[in-house]
Amino acid sequence: MMVSMGPPPHTQDPYTRLRSPRGVPVDQLVSVLQKEIRRSHVDNAVLAAYEMHTTSPAVAAHLWRRLRVIAVEDVGMGAPLAPVLLRELQADYDASGGTDWMQVVHAVRYLATAPKDRTSSEHADYVRVMVDAGRLRVSVPDYALCVHTRAGQELGRGLLQWWENGARVHDESPGADHTYRDALIALCRRAEEDVKPGAWPRPTR
Repeated sequence: MMVSMGPPPHTQDPYTRLRSPRGVPVDQLVSVLQKEIRRSHVDNAVLAAYEMHTTSPAVAAHLWRRLRVIAVEDVGMGAPLAPVLLRELQADYDASGGTDWMQVVHAVRYLATAPKDRTSSEHADYVRVMVDAGRLRVSVPDYALCVHTRAGQELGRGLLQWWENGARVHDESPGADHTYRDALIALCRRAEEDVKPGAWPRPTR
């Protein structure tokens, strides 16, 4: 059985009952903001943001929340550091007591003109729906059963196996220098003969 993918009923959305100083329902402003950013319509997106900014501090806070969501949902991998910029702009806005409107404009303009990539949002929705419907579940590959897990320890796997297998990466940066990894592997090989297991520092996961 598939789970529901739609939004909750409008009766559960408090923003349907609020209007901006110029009479626009806030739930419509939220929709305008996001749809216009998606379509790179900068001017109307900024106007929607201004209506939200001037409605109330609570609606202004919701404006920033939507911008943070848009940074991941609609811009996504097109500009993966967008959430970092949004946090900094919001921090400046909050430090001004909510008066620094220019920070909002910059955030909206940045998101509207950035390359768009919705694949993180699509992936998130797909996994949620499929897992909740019982049609997908996480797999545990053998290489995950390393020294950091009970199962791995019970299989006798130690740091040598971790460095040679568990620490392996794909899509590695070209020219990565593994001088230190090779030295650690050599140390672990000697440690298996000369030192009790666990005597060497544990690597990060």
